[in-house]
Amino acid sequence: MNKRNPFSAIYYMKENKGRCFIGVFMMVLATLMFLSGNYIQSVIYPFHKEFEYSNQVVVAGIQPTDEEYKDFAAFKKLVQEDPKLNYVDVTALGFSGMQHQTVLNLEMGGWSYVFNSVDDMKKVFNHLGIEGDFSNCKHRSMVISQDFANNKGIKLGDKLDETFDSVLDGVYTVDAIIDDGSFCTFYVYEDDENLGRLYIYSDTMVGKELYDYVRDLAKDKKVQISETEEASFMGQIKIFFVLFYLIDILIAIVLAVTVNSVITGQYIKRIYEFGVYRALGRSKWDVKKKVIAEVFVMNAIACIIGAGIMLTYTYIINELYYVPKGEYLMFASQTGMVGFMICDLLIVIPLVLSKGRMMSRADVTAF
Repeated sequence: MNKRNPFSAIYYMKENKGRCFIGVFMMVLATLMFLSGNYIQSVIYPFHKEFEYSNQVVVAGIQPTDEEYKDFAAFKKLVQEDPKLNYVDVTALGFSGMQHQTVLNLEMGGWSYVFNSVDDMKKVFNHLGIEGDFSNCKHRSMVISQDFANNKGIKLGDKLDETFDSVLDGVYTVDAIIDDGSFCTFYVYEDDENLGRLYIYSDTMVGKELYDYVRDLAKDKKVQISETEEASFMGQIKIFFVLFYLIDILIAIVLAVTVNSVITGQYIKRIYEFGVYRALGRSKWDVKKKVIAEVFVMNAIACIIGAGIMLTYTYIINELYYVPKGEYLMFASQTGMVGFMICDLLIVIPLVLSKGRMMSRADVTAF
């Protein structure tokens, strides 16, 4: 059917495979922004489980003065008496999560939790839905995920200190490895002399509702209440997304100019063809629709080919490289999709408008 209809976009592509291949190849390059966006979003991916935990556990601590310690003691009493809240006591000493490698080869630190006893850890783990064998856990034990262990090359029973990661202030033994996929570091550190922090959780509230409830309970008391890890983390990594979109737009402009130049040459050679269409009675809008159809068909083919290449690459690189290292490159992401759409539209829209306008003005009497 298409061979009997030279006005068809498919007919043109079948009869001019070489020319169309060049246009399709140039458009395929736009799908690289989809992959680039996935890399950016994949930096956040390992933190999703930590965001989930942080939404369920509020950290409240003392300020370093006697007056504020009294405020903290009064706040703790309110938490004890509140039937909607549960808590465990935690040392006021600072503990940080160990660093891990991301798909962008950036070292990033995960969230940390420290428990005053194994029983306290089990209480919070039960609330968070974390399961595992904690029978060997004791003072100065560490619990991490299997992904984290793979990422850092850690085995069960390993003893780690500051020579392994500078955040460690002594020797800790990896006494349990769990399958939650997070990059949290969970410590057991028994310290009854420096208790000055609470992990507060609830069976009925999570997220903003829980945090607002705890802050309202504290009122004007000088108690340091944490924000969610997601809010803290996203504020720090926001610059990566800003840079990505700026680079995305610059690349889109370069590709748009390049693709436009390549396809302009093809359409200049077809001015006679479109002049004949106009002489045969086709309207300017008919000509523009033909150009739109040709560009969109080429773009659709480019998107399919590009998506196939990106998905195949992602599968292979995950299976052979990232997953064995406890890392993961996302197959699709909002950032990747938005980046691709920006790049693709900045290529296609100017192309459609300029070539449609140029071909609709073709006049057979001018030849």
